[in-house]
Amino acid sequence: KGFFEIISLSGTLGINGCHLHISVSDDHGALTGGHLLDGCTIYTTAEIIIEESLNFIFNRENDDATGWKELQIEKI
Repeated sequence: KGFFEIISLSGTLGINGCHLHISVSDDHGALTGGHLLDGCTIYTTAEIIIEESLNFIFNRENDDATGWKELQIEKI
């Protein structure tokens, strides 16, 4: 909890959900990172650029080896 500056944000957005990683710094410059989860609130502004791919479909499918929904990239 607290006020932080977004240093980086990357990941995927899709019709089946999103998977985002974020790095933030506090007012002393200490860096923290991890998964961006539901419930995070932007206090003032965040300048975010979202790019669409017309050549690939990004999907998530269950992986039997890991038990997680892993990213699958399919060329259109």
